[in-house]
Amino acid sequence: MFERFTDKARKVVILAKDKATERGDDQIRPAHMLYGLAAADGVAARVLTALGVDGAAVDRELGRAGTPPRSVGSADEAAAGDAEALAAIGIDLDEIKRRIEDSFGPGALERVPLAPRGPLNWTGRLPLAAESKLTLALALKEARALHHNYIGTEHLLLGLLRVAEREPHADFAAVTLRDLGLDPASVRTRVLDELRQLQP
Repeated sequence: MFERFTDKARKVVILAKDKATERGDDQIRPAHMLYGLAAADGVAARVLTALGVDGAAVDRELGRAGTPPRSVGSADEAAAGDAEALAAIGIDLDEIKRRIEDSFGPGALERVPLAPRGPLNWTGRLPLAAESKLTLALALKEARALHHNYIGTEHLLLGLLRVAEREPHADFAAVTLRDLGLDPASVRTRVLDELRQLQP
């Protein structure tokens, strides 16, 4: 999926990682993603700026909210979140495991060391929170629904809004968006209007 990200969308994730690191957080959370979207260049930044939200506004909101609590979930809970995010984009982990074992024998996955380095962890070893993973999965769905063969900042913003709608009582949706004066439905309309204006 990451190979389909535009350079601007990759920059969003890098800015989000840098903001999470700067704040001493142990994961890249949706609020960090929103910061990256507001601070980077692209459709999402133009829409957010038109609504009076820039990187500095999100940064102030992060400061007011304080650092989110460190993740205390188990490895099984984290794996379940990963599986849910992958399922949202049509990837069935059980089917992948079955195919690997058909090709390489039973227990093949247990014989491979799973190191958190290399191209699969391009966020620089700072993991994505479950809601941020879901944001990426939903961004892919948004791109597909719009018949786009890339994932840009506009898709990331739409995915982030979908997460806020799915989790209306999460800190990100209830606190950050409300306090910034962002209504998910209105932001979505603005993004789609901006995309229509960009079409030839």
